[in-house]
Amino acid sequence: MNQTGIASLLLGFVLLVAAGAVLAQEHQIPVAPQEYLDMESPIDMDDVDEDFLKKVNRLYKSKCRKCHGTQGDGKGSASEDIEIKPTAFSAPGYLEEQKDGQLFWITMYGSEGTEMEGFGPDSDAGLSEEKIWELVAYLRAKFTR
Repeated sequence: MNQTGIASLLLGFVLLVAAGAVLAQEHQIPVAPQEYLDMESPIDMDDVDEDFLKKVNRLYKSKCRKCHGTQGDGKGSASEDIEIKPTAFSAPGYLEEQKDGQLFWITMYGSEGTEMEGFGPDSDAGLSEEKIWELVAYLRAKFTR
């Protein structure tokens, strides 16, 4: 093998190792812009009753469950095929640490570098801001531990 071939092999090996190191890093959820972080849900959690949960559960099942799971554990039917695993809403402390506006923003616009697509009005899903806020309230009511 000539020097060019050895150099190409070495370069390929270095790039492969570097790519593996990048993939091995834990994904960091993007942080919403401050204007979103300052937002608070317009839904009063005292108004979140069984009827509300039943209604929004249909939306959660159709848009979120296949990745985030029935129990909000990030183990939905599609999660095993996803490289960067879906967020486990039910992880102790997760939802308590998230601002309403952060949850709204991720649902609206998605999470870059992951399978999480945006569900806002301009997306294929076309959810209204009201529906996204309902999902945020649903997550808090169902999965806060």
